Amino acid sequence: MTLNELLMDAIKFDDELLAYSIYWLIKTNVLKGTDRANNINWNLVNHEEVKQMRERNELNLQTIKTFSVPLGNKQHMIIFAKSEKSAKGHVYTELGRIPTKIFDISNKMDMSFWFPEQQKNKSLRQVKDETLIFPATAMIFTKG
Repeated sequence: MTLNELLMDAIKFDDELLAYSIYWLIKTNVLKGTDRANNINWNLVNHEEVKQMRERNELNLQTIKTFSVPLGNKQHMIIFAKSEKSAKGHVYTELGRIPTKIFDISNKMDMSFWFPEQQKNKSLRQVKDETLIFPATAMIFTKG
């Protein structure tokens, strides 16, 4: 797999940090897009510049992030939204209160949950792919 192919996969699977890190490596001519993606030295990436590129949204990504909101009694609401602000607004619409804590868990998209009504496990990525409108409640689950 080449860096260009890995970049396209990172964009496809909403892995924003990976996408911008690869983009930075290519843009600054540290590596070429046609280089093999195995054995990348990630220490070469200037993470401060990558952070600035993400803030400017240079790749014009419209990523949907995943947030977890503790509800109490070990229950958590998982929400898909474009931003933390949007997720908080969704909680307010759904529960009538603004959450005091909210966590970005976008890096846990491959975490799986059992869905008894469908009799199968599904990852958060699969649930997100099935969701048509955002922000949306993915699920409420009991932790532990």
